[in-house]
Amino acid sequence: MGHLAEISRYLNPKNNAWMGTGDLNRGGWEELPYWLKGQVSLGYVTHDKKIIAEVAPWIQAIIASQKADGWFGPESNRKTKYNTPDLWPNMLAQNVLQTYYEATGDQRVITLMSKYCDYLISLSDASLFDKRHYWHYLRVGDQLASLVWLYNQTGDPKIVKLATRIHHAGAKWVDGVANAHGVNFGQGFREPATYSLFSKQKADWEATERDLREFTGEYGQMPGGMYGADENARKGKTDPRQAAESCAIAEMMYSHELLLEYSGDPKWADKAEDVTFNWMPVTMTSNLKAIRYLQAGNMAISDEPSKSPGVENGGPMFLMDPNDHRCCQHNVGMGWPYFTEHLWFATDDNGLVAAILAPSIVTAKAGDGTVVSIREDTNYPFEDTIRFRVTPEKMVAFPFSIRIPNWAVGATVSVNGKPSPKVVSGGYVRIDRTWKKNDVVTLTLPMKVETRTWSQRPGSLSVYRGPLAYSLKINEQYDQKPRPNGWNAYEILPTTAWNYGLNPNPKFTVKQSELRPGIQPWDLRFVPISLQTTGRKVPEWTFDMYELVSPLQQMPVYTNQPEEKIELVPMGAARLRITVFPTVTTAATGAHWTKPREARKSIPAKYSWRNWWDSEAALSDGLLPKSANDHEIPRFTWWDHKGTEEWVQYIFDANRTFQSCRIYWFDDGKDGFCRVPESWKIQVKVADKWQDVEPLTQASNEKDGWSTIKFKPVAGTEIRLVAKLKQGFSAGILEWEVE
Repeated sequence: MGHLAEISRYLNPKNNAWMGTGDLNRGGWEELPYWLKGQVSLGYVTHDKKIIAEVAPWIQAIIASQKADGWFGPESNRKTKYNTPDLWPNMLAQNVLQTYYEATGDQRVITLMSKYCDYLISLSDASLFDKRHYWHYLRVGDQLASLVWLYNQTGDPKIVKLATRIHHAGAKWVDGVANAHGVNFGQGFREPATYSLFSKQKADWEATERDLREFTGEYGQMPGGMYGADENARKGKTDPRQAAESCAIAEMMYSHELLLEYSGDPKWADKAEDVTFNWMPVTMTSNLKAIRYLQAGNMAISDEPSKSPGVENGGPMFLMDPNDHRCCQHNVGMGWPYFTEHLWFATDDNGLVAAILAPSIVTAKAGDGTVVSIREDTNYPFEDTIRFRVTPEKMVAFPFSIRIPNWAVGATVSVNGKPSPKVVSGGYVRIDRTWKKNDVVTLTLPMKVETRTWSQRPGSLSVYRGPLAYSLKINEQYDQKPRPNGWNAYEILPTTAWNYGLNPNPKFTVKQSELRPGIQPWDLRFVPISLQTTGRKVPEWTFDMYELVSPLQQMPVYTNQPEEKIELVPMGAARLRITVFPTVTTAATGAHWTKPREARKSIPAKYSWRNWWDSEAALSDGLLPKSANDHEIPRFTWWDHKGTEEWVQYIFDANRTFQSCRIYWFDDGKDGFCRVPESWKIQVKVADKWQDVEPLTQASNEKDGWSTIKFKPVAGTEIRLVAKLKQGFSAGILEWEVE
């Protein structure tokens, strides 16, 4: 981490509106403050002088950008096509400044944010979080969180009134799930709880809990606290092969951390650990040099080809690529530093709390103001013992509290070897005493292996031990995709079988090894713990037409395959993974699964233009549509070209005779802007020149059916379809067959 500025065009200080330079398209929008959120936190959390020096000019430029009316940041965000300001980028920039202030005490931050409140107050109701600016309207809770922070610094009553206006101006998360976009939900669901700090209404806080419960209840049918929203969550798309965006993972971590900060309720720390340990590591390669956009609970391949519409977002969303996935590329860097910032909290009785458990050192004032350092020595979450070594500058009395995870039934705490009072899981243990140098508090958290099932898929099983969910170990082959800048992309391909089911009552053996200092534990090669069990292959459970793990069917599933020894590893170390297993039986009464539709090998193709979301492989994959608006199979489109002449061609490896074609056009009607084209024709390349074929029948032009043409036979290796698009519309193809 820390090297993104070397490759991102959005982080060039010589061409960025946040620095007041250049004209780079979008150079003044979200990318720079997204990156700064993580980079500023990383620099100050790790005391890295190089990073701190790198971010300093950006921070100074942001502070210097404030105008007399309180606006700050690029003018392009204020002067928009709607004549109302886009407030989303400034919401991110305030997060940056808050971290900077907490590290430095620079009072200019308080001045800037207070004056920015004046600017927001001056806006009319129509301009304050204008809903036409999609992102700020749905993520209004981020601005409220900054107001909470600022109010805690200043106590200025104008902030309370502004918070109420903003709450009513933004999306109505208080009334239910306002939006199914994965990142929007990860940020938006906490908006009512954040506002409750101003409103003092219990119902507002409860709205956040309800939104989380309902959304994850429908789309979060997999371990780790995330949900399937591979851009948006879609009705009926709830199998654990549906994916979560890296941004959504980072935002869910932060939401749980903030809700912990606001409430002190330990369940939010449980949820933060669940997402962090089981999802965050796999957003990147273990060396942190490449990132992918999407990851799923059941994901047995991570390659370049588009998986849409199996997952909603098209393009190379499963490819580990440091140069792509723009929003996640800049945003995901906040995940680990923000997590680290929320490990420890102070209490209003001058005590300290170890709220989220991880190896760390905290130095703070406690009791009568004495400086105290506490070192948390542990390999948690891979081991069950945590030792807190307390070092005060002098003997001092203060309460030290430690969160006990909800799963840790039977946990014990001792001070210098002497047992503490009874410990209850799902709460805090409080140790109130006079502390001296080298006092040691030892926390032991029994980690029992347990299985969980999922309400939408009775008979499915997931495996947990302590805070870690477990995945089938699938051996990984990394295929490098070279990039000109040396920051290469990688496909991750499976080299062992993945289609195993578990017995309904599986038995596990824990295998633990030493975790050596400096070794990356979230790496399949070095992960220090695994579970040994047995399973049986399910031959009908294969990749489907999208090259995704096919959905689970009724369970237990019948299989005649022999029992085999298999290994499970922590979910966060498995970049290829199966985490929701079918249960299996050898009894003939078990469910008999149907093998999924598979795509055939496609003919190589070229095109004048292709929407990045779509795939040329769809032209000849053998997946025949049910209608022109079939969204269940892959497609090829020329979107967003409208009214133009476009082409697509097949390239065969040997000479052949062409005599007819049929095309099934994609037409999404009132749902979009693709239509059957105005006209089309076929050409064949003869003697290196494209020639129109001689029609024997008129080319038909059908919607919800095949458009056909027969023509005089002509030999060649390349055949081209040329389409004249309707004015104001694009066009697409679901299947193109050539004879």
